[in-house]
Amino acid sequence: VIDALGVPPDWEPLPAEIVVSIEAQLTEALAPIKDLFTPEDPLRINKHHIATVHGCEKYHVLNRQSQFAWNINTVRGTIAHKAIELLINWRGAVIPSEIVDAAITSVAENPRESASDFIISLPAHELAELRGAVVGAVSNFLECFPPIRPQWRPLVEYSASYSLFGGAVLFTSRMDLVLGHPGRKVIIDLKTGRLTPTHRDDLRFYALIETLRSRQPPRSLGSYSLDSARLDEEDVTEGLLQSAVRRTANGTLLIADLVLKTRQPEVRPGFQCRWCPENETCEVGMKYLRQLSGEEDDTDL
Repeated sequence: VIDALGVPPDWEPLPAEIVVSIEAQLTEALAPIKDLFTPEDPLRINKHHIATVHGCEKYHVLNRQSQFAWNINTVRGTIAHKAIELLINWRGAVIPSEIVDAAITSVAENPRESASDFIISLPAHELAELRGAVVGAVSNFLECFPPIRPQWRPLVEYSASYSLFGGAVLFTSRMDLVLGHPGRKVIIDLKTGRLTPTHRDDLRFYALIETLRSRQPPRSLGSYSLDSARLDEEDVTEGLLQSAVRRTANGTLLIADLVLKTRQPEVRPGFQCRWCPENETCEVGMKYLRQLSGEEDDTDL
């Protein structure tokens, strides 16, 4: 991990004109929606919005309309992130179970944490299962991730935002872990599940927003699996930022259409069908799930 995240001897920061160029590209691409939103009621965009609209638009709309509901898997990630935040600033003996207990207490007793009520409502056996899963993830982090030094200037749950058209379009991000000085930052997403291609897209979105906000591109990006102790990393290049601009701009235009209801959302099957609230009534989704389980074969003979 140290070798992957360390600064190469021949590394040089990207030229400042690249920041100007990608900002101009994003502004030009989103010009069609410049006057369709206001600073008082902006179009809000985050990584989840971009990811879902590039999947099934109907699922994206349902997600935007519904209130987020916690479950064991999602709260596991939240507690793991909190535990690692505490770990970075922990004083005294580092015992994973004690750090996880402190993380659970911190989230449960904080009324500003949306997961608070869910954790408090868990029966004893489910809370014990949650605790055990997070202790395992934190133990893996301690065993396989290098000790984080203060001189790396670690930032946990680091938020960055960027707006266009006087605040009418607002991009927001919250990064799990950021290491390094401005202009050479490493952005890390900590994952409690398997790593997927979407995670790279999420990190590229983070890199774009951080570049536009600070006017200094980060140096590197990495998704780190707490379960498998695997790091998937890539350097930030001009090509990566341009790719992020295209994906973000295309997604934002699609989202604007759906928010303004200028057209009906497209239905596209995918893994999101597994947890879509309409997966028992959507014909496209039901067919996809049958094919996924092997109950239906669409092979032409």
